[in-house]
Amino acid sequence: MPPMSHWIVQYLIAVVTMTALLVGIDMLGGETFVRALLSGAAWAAVASALFIGTRYRNMKRNIACGVCDALDRK
Repeated sequence: MPPMSHWIVQYLIAVVTMTALLVGIDMLGGETFVRALLSGAAWAAVASALFIGTRYRNMKRNIACGVCDALDRK
């Protein structure tokens, strides 16, 4: 199983990527940058925690996951 630093880096990559995407979408919808950043960061933190937490749990329990395997090959 990968070390904890692997999971932390995975989480940070997911949070930053999702935040940028959500901020862009909110700003296209007419939101101000600050409001879009706060909302995007909050949603990204929750979604990333669920995604990375599920990957961690599946790997710990040795459950096959096609998406996880494809991401880990890169």
